[in-house]
Amino acid sequence: MSDRHPRHGRGSPYAPGSRSQFPDRRTILRAVAVLLVLFVLLSTLGQIAPISYVNSGSMTPTLSTGDGFVAVPSAVADAPERGDVIVYRSQEIEAGGLVTHRIVDRTDEGFVTQGDANPITDQQAGEPPVTRDRIVAQVATADGHVLALPHVGTLSMWIRGHVRSSGLGMPAVSMELLVLTGGAVLFWRGW
Repeated sequence: MSDRHPRHGRGSPYAPGSRSQFPDRRTILRAVAVLLVLFVLLSTLGQIAPISYVNSGSMTPTLSTGDGFVAVPSAVADAPERGDVIVYRSQEIEAGGLVTHRIVDRTDEGFVTQGDANPITDQQAGEPPVTRDRIVAQVATADGHVLALPHVGTLSMWIRGHVRSSGLGMPAVSMELLVLTGGAVLFWRGW
C-alpha cells in the first residue's frame, strides 16, 4: 500500500484501527451542551453571552432582526472608537436594557451612538452620552466588517413571543432558559 493515496495507505483516517482526526459526534454534541449551559448561566447572571443577537432592525443592514454576533467583553476589547459597534447598558431608551449600536462620535461626556438604520442618534432620542463604564462589549469584526451570524437569535425570539402570547404566567426569559437547559441535556446525552 502506498502513503501517496491516503484512502488506501497507512496514514488514512479511514483505515481500520486508526483514529480520525475529527472529533466524534458525541464529543461535538457535548461541546454544544456545555455552550448552552454557559449561555444559561450567563443569562441568569445578567451578563451578555459570548454570542448574542439583536432583536430589532435598528442595525440593518449590518445586523438584521434575529442575527447573532460575537460579543467581546469590554474588559478585554480594544478601546472603543468611532465606527465600532458596541453593546451598552442604556439609561433612558431601553430603561437599563442592553443596546447594540454603532459609535458615530465622541464628546467630552462620552460616546454618541446610533443604529445604522436609525435617522437620529440615541442621544437625540434622550439617551445620555455613553460612558466607558456602561459599555458591556464590542461586536467582533473581521477586515472592518461585523461578524454577523444570520438567524442565531430567531429561536430565542420565537420562544419569547409565544410565551408572552400564551398566557402561561411564566416569564419569557424563564421559558427560554428552560428550553436551553433541556437542549443541553439532550445534547449531552447524545440526542
